[in-house]
Amino acid sequence: MEIRYFCGIDVSKNSFSVAVKNGQFLIKNKSFSMDKEGFRGFEELILSYKDNLIAGMEATGIYHQNLFNFLKKRRYNSCVVDPYRVSKFFKFRSNKPTKTDRKDSKTISEFLEEEVKNNPSLLQEKQDERFNLRYLVREKERVTCQIVKTKTEIRRIVSLVFPELEAKTSIFSKEILDILYEFGSADRIRKLTFKEFINRAQVYIPNGKGRKVSMRKEEIYKLAKDSISFSYPAYEKLLKIKIKRLKNLMEERKEIEEIIKKEADKLFRREIEILTSIPGIAKESAIYFMAEVVDIKRFPNKAKLIGFCGLDPVIKQSGNYKGDFKISKRGNSHTRRIAFIMAGCVKRSCPQFREYYLKKRKEGKSYKEAVIATSTKLLRTIYSLLKENRLFK
Repeated sequence: MEIRYFCGIDVSKNSFSVAVKNGQFLIKNKSFSMDKEGFRGFEELILSYKDNLIAGMEATGIYHQNLFNFLKKRRYNSCVVDPYRVSKFFKFRSNKPTKTDRKDSKTISEFLEEEVKNNPSLLQEKQDERFNLRYLVREKERVTCQIVKTKTEIRRIVSLVFPELEAKTSIFSKEILDILYEFGSADRIRKLTFKEFINRAQVYIPNGKGRKVSMRKEEIYKLAKDSISFSYPAYEKLLKIKIKRLKNLMEERKEIEEIIKKEADKLFRREIEILTSIPGIAKESAIYFMAEVVDIKRFPNKAKLIGFCGLDPVIKQSGNYKGDFKISKRGNSHTRRIAFIMAGCVKRSCPQFREYYLKKRKEGKSYKEAVIATSTKLLRTIYSLLKENRLFK
């Protein structure tokens, strides 16, 4: 199929702007609402070009997904382009800083025309259901960050209402969180008689054999009796709110983890098997890595994968000046973080990578530089394994 029409689409939350080019712009500055009516109007506009058209849009989180799937379902030749490369293309072609949605759609259509004519392989692979896993993984990361933040807030309040507790036990064990939720502070506990507290706490820390508890009821009561804390009703209420939020977030994360495991097993079973064959790489890291990379065939060579992670070197030199070695950090920050985590694990668990890491340290590299070097070596290894569909030996 000969591509003669290039449709650039700039997507926002509530609308999208379209431009179509064939040497000259046939359509430009045409906006549609992000709804069924807008989709129908858009299709009427481009239907006559369908057999020789390619439509491209930037990845915009989740906002482009419905439009992309609509085009895919209607069998239009469509793709998602790299926003970074489109941005660089715009700066190269334009000497004005003006940036609007309408101008962006024209830029994307020009970018498509340039790419298809000069190097078609540089266009990103068409999206499929495997791309959706990354949104689940990133949502889990977001929830995890909220959990960490909420725990910090709880710890700060507990240091006021029951400051002695954290020194004696983990305040985030189930029974201690339940006790804090029920009683709120050391002051409220010491206002009860010993028998009253024991009877009420029995629900959360039962007697008898079974799971070892982090702290006995009697110890908690004695600690509250000797506590330096005072009465803080507002903070006690706030503590209950924070504990309730923490439990909800932890339950939410657990549900997301179950979905991720099921989807990953369905979509990336072989890839996960290959990655976990490298000593030190756990299944969770393998899932997160594949959720971002999706398909190793998207990368023509190892350098492209390393660049995607933002671990490619950047050297600045002019005349006698030579800058320090740095990594570009312009790629996918999520994949880069996972690559660092995996490198930290394999340098401890895999003799081959441990030897390489120590070699870099002996060469005078700092810890960070040695880990970066180990990360790039790991990515080269992963690329080869996935390309050749073989396990690590």
